[in-house]
Amino acid sequence: MNGMVAIIKKELRTYFYSPVAYVIIGLFLFFMGVIFTKFVDIYQRYNMAQRFGQAQGITLDKLATYLYQNMAFLLCFLTPFLTMRLFAEEKRQQTLELLFTAPIRSFELVAGKFLAAYFLMSLMVAISFVYVLFMILWGQPDLKVIGTTYLGVLLALGCYIALGTMISAMTSSQAIAAIWTFVMLLFLWLLQSIAQGMTVKWEGFLGTIEWGPVLTYVSPLSHFNNSFAEGLVHVKDLIYFVSFTFFVLFLTHRVVESNRWR
Repeated sequence: MNGMVAIIKKELRTYFYSPVAYVIIGLFLFFMGVIFTKFVDIYQRYNMAQRFGQAQGITLDKLATYLYQNMAFLLCFLTPFLTMRLFAEEKRQQTLELLFTAPIRSFELVAGKFLAAYFLMSLMVAISFVYVLFMILWGQPDLKVIGTTYLGVLLALGCYIALGTMISAMTSSQAIAAIWTFVMLLFLWLLQSIAQGMTVKWEGFLGTIEWGPVLTYVSPLSHFNNSFAEGLVHVKDLIYFVSFTFFVLFLTHRVVESNRWR
């Protein structure tokens, strides 16, 4: 555990002693500010239309779903810039071999880098809680819905960072790591749309498999929208996010181990 803590401290120092953390946090706050401005505009329009009987009332909770869905998608764009250097930079500078000679086990190395990136991005998400304070000032939002939505964002964030960490461990180029991480995250988000209306089936020894429901289940968007964004926490969705994160981290550990013995 001491090795993992040392890696976490090392990575956080790297983030905050360089412009990386400040640039990513700045971009996040800028784009979330733009989205929140649109959020306020929509809320005011509906309230004005409701006064004249031209529209039904809309709750803050429903609009908050719009806000946090966009936050979860925005994190897909920002995660690659944070995770691209985790292992790729170590390989480029040939310092990964030095880490292998230190009294640090491979899983501590992987977990330390993952947790450092997760801490930084969780800090960004925590800063966005200021929007909840504005919603409380405007009305009486259902804090249960907002709480489960934040939980869903944090769980999805774990999947994003785990995937970015694995891809970074597979290359020595930060640019390649960033591009492939973004492509894979975007693909995962679009799986639900791709699966809609899909009737393709596969006959195998396990029986008939319908690809539409399978692809929908693999997409994090379906678990986020159908559960956490609705104020619900389903065990199957928790299992999906946690198992996805741990499985990808396990694969990352195997990749790092293969580098150790090359």
